[in-house]
Amino acid sequence: MRYAMKARLTLALLALAVVTASSANPAAAEVETAKPGSGRGAAAVLATGDDHTCVLLSDGAVKCWGYNGGGKLGLGDSDNRGDAANEMGANLPAVSLGTGLTARAVVAGTDHSCALLVAGTVKCWGSGSSGRLGQGDLANRGDGPDEMGNNLPPIDLGTGRTALSLAADYDHMCAILDNGSVKCWGYNGQGQLGLGDTANRGDNPNEMGDDLPAVELGTGRTATALALNDSVTCVLLDNGTVKCWGQNSGGYLGLGDTANRGDEPGEMGDNLPAVDLGAGRTAVAISASGNTACALLDNATVKCWGRNDLGQLGQGDTVVRGDDPGEMGDNLPPIDLGTARTAISISVGRRHSCALLDNHAVKCWGGNLLGQLGQGDTTVRGDGPDEMGDLLTPVVVDATRSIVPVVSPPATPTGVTIFGVTTFGVTTRTVSWVAPSDDGGAPVSAYRIETSTDGGTTWSVATITAAADASAKLVGLPTGPTRARVSAINIAGTSPPSDPTAAIPPCPTTPTGFTDVPSSSFATADIACIKGLGITTGTTPTTYDPAGNVTREQMAAFLARLWRRLGNPCPTTPTGFTDVPSSSFATADIACIKGLGITTGTTPTTYDPAGNVTREQMAAFLARLWRSLS
Repeated sequence: MRYAMKARLTLALLALAVVTASSANPAAAEVETAKPGSGRGAAAVLATGDDHTCVLLSDGAVKCWGYNGGGKLGLGDSDNRGDAANEMGANLPAVSLGTGLTARAVVAGTDHSCALLVAGTVKCWGSGSSGRLGQGDLANRGDGPDEMGNNLPPIDLGTGRTALSLAADYDHMCAILDNGSVKCWGYNGQGQLGLGDTANRGDNPNEMGDDLPAVELGTGRTATALALNDSVTCVLLDNGTVKCWGQNSGGYLGLGDTANRGDEPGEMGDNLPAVDLGAGRTAVAISASGNTACALLDNATVKCWGRNDLGQLGQGDTVVRGDDPGEMGDNLPPIDLGTARTAISISVGRRHSCALLDNHAVKCWGGNLLGQLGQGDTTVRGDGPDEMGDLLTPVVVDATRSIVPVVSPPATPTGVTIFGVTTFGVTTRTVSWVAPSDDGGAPVSAYRIETSTDGGTTWSVATITAAADASAKLVGLPTGPTRARVSAINIAGTSPPSDPTAAIPPCPTTPTGFTDVPSSSFATADIACIKGLGITTGTTPTTYDPAGNVTREQMAAFLARLWRRLGNPCPTTPTGFTDVPSSSFATADIACIKGLGITTGTTPTTYDPAGNVTREQMAAFLARLWRSLS
């Protein structure tokens, strides 16, 4: 259920984003009529700050409008846009990201904006206060000429590191990197950077790149999603658990107390408890704002904790949850969304929360001073009894149309295989896959390959490949059984990983039972290996004939069986060899190695199946098999 749910999640539901942004930025309600410019394509992702808005267009361009203090619109000045006639549409310039560079995600903080570029680099502009731009100083960028484009350096995330996703808060930033780790920079007064202190990062030289530690998430854990919430950072981990750190004065971390986490040594990693979501429950999405956090669970229910002064937790009261023992886990009820209703997406605003339901209706609860609940009044919902469930009216966005996801993460890649060998102590594995059947409404931008050497208990990111790739070569892995899984990435997020491949087994060592293979033979272990793998059964159940010659027919059988044993399908195209009868035990095997290019036959129409294989031919066959594998 968890993986099925994740594939349905949405990153950017324009109507839902407008509803939840309205309490922080009332002007966001007019996004539907904002015009990015003719010929630019539709809006793909929306990001709202306190008083400015940025949008990622379908061609990878970014446009921002609203208040421009500190240059957060990225236009080389501090002039507001969108507050006067003829400032939008074709008259609104795109943010200059650099020659030939386009974005695949955009986020907005209070006084800054950031773009995650297609190549996985990150650029930020606007106010440099607290080091939020990650440039090692406090200087603004984007409010003066020659500060954008090629003159705006990408943030240094570390040697060889790129970003998979990005999140912005008022004055701190976090990114999930290509190896599944998390790095945060900017303001750190409450420990929201998760580094065991309260020192800002990014405001002085030598604080970024390899000098910026990754957040300790716990042994073997990697991140799949981020949610930043005032002075709180929450992360959804690869095992479906949620961890939060930073300010906790109102139970914002969901840990049953009010102690900050991440501001002192020894509080992160395995010492930081996961949020208790209930027995057997995991999360598939998280959202946070205004000191309230919510998780969409694997059973399509929603649980929220933290601030609740206006009923934003949806519990029919104003009692804070998560600041005292016994309030989380099974003691925290899921929000009542209505009879038989479940959620497919959540979004938390400054003082209210919304969910997109399985029937594509939207329900919102919490603060309503500006009408952000969409009920035609300013009455708060969720702070008193009998206001939730079937009594909470869905938002009427359009009487004739329903809300559908604009873009969601891709489906899972299929057909994943791993094979390879170890030569001279260097292990090479080739992982192959088939592109997902559904890209989620946005092109796949990359694939993430993870490997496990302990049977699938822990996974590590081996590499990130380009969108056009259907295989990746992994060099230098540890010897021994290795499993692989693959995820697809688009602007909305990362797909659930594929089912793990079967592990490449080590050579079997079970005695062969061959009485003619002495223990002193240099090949005793090798013969045991190929018998244990099913590549040979011997000349009889008790003999192998180690000194006998190998025919070309037998060699084809050995090579094809090894190929299949590694989980690969054999080609079946007819060979055209007139001397290989259909009754031969090796007919399919000969077709296999011919289709793989391991043999071309002795002539275009003959294979000579009964001929012996010379050591020279053996070398050619094995080398060609190696090339097919690698």
